[in-house]
Amino acid sequence: MPPRVDVVIGGAQKAGTTALDKALRAHPAMRMPSMKEPHFFDNDVLFANGVPDFDTYHAMWREGLGTRLCCDSTPSYLWWPSAPQRLRDYNHALRWVILLRDPAERAYSHWNMVRNNGFEALPFADALDAEVSRLAAGLRRDRFRHSYVSRGFYARQLARLFTLFPRDQVLVLRSDQLRKDFAATVATVVEFLGLEPFETIEPITAHQGNYAAPLAPEQRAALVRRFDEDIRELESLLGWELSDWRR
Repeated sequence: MPPRVDVVIGGAQKAGTTALDKALRAHPAMRMPSMKEPHFFDNDVLFANGVPDFDTYHAMWREGLGTRLCCDSTPSYLWWPSAPQRLRDYNHALRWVILLRDPAERAYSHWNMVRNNGFEALPFADALDAEVSRLAAGLRRDRFRHSYVSRGFYARQLARLFTLFPRDQVLVLRSDQLRKDFAATVATVVEFLGLEPFETIEPITAHQGNYAAPLAPEQRAALVRRFDEDIRELESLLGWELSDWRR
């Protein structure tokens, strides 16, 4: 097989993927593209006529392809339904790094980001009510921008991924681990990728949103009810204890 991208940081959005990407860019054995999120395998237009031309995609890594460990950090790959199969067809040996965040917190952070970027005029509760119709309309930009709840059903997304990739090719971590002990969590990722450890690494923060107000308790409670079944399935799937996500 010709040289391929070796690793994806494939999820979840608003779970620390940018900070992890920035950390890995400092490793001499890694090669990252100039843009953090190529959004290649979640672009249905590129795959409309079958297998796309990968030359433009591979050009993002220049001479690193085949000589260094090349990584694509696009957190929507786990969530976009067709992306995991496309990545399996592209490179069956691909390794995945997944960061998961409390889905209620993630949804609120996502809404704040879209609001701050000028693409969301609805209050949080109204935006959640409108999500199903927005996503059903099929506009790619709306599916990416307004998928506040949809992206948080991690168990169903990981179950799909595990039908395509062996579990030993997938590292799943909690984003609060990265926040609480940045160096140790990055070291876990580096070990998973088979790289030499960093001598030292400083904590990195990225894309910390400005919240007009904290998530209201009643809104969190409503989200917890929506996510409860999926969280319990995730506990079984990963062997995690996630009672803090269910309260």
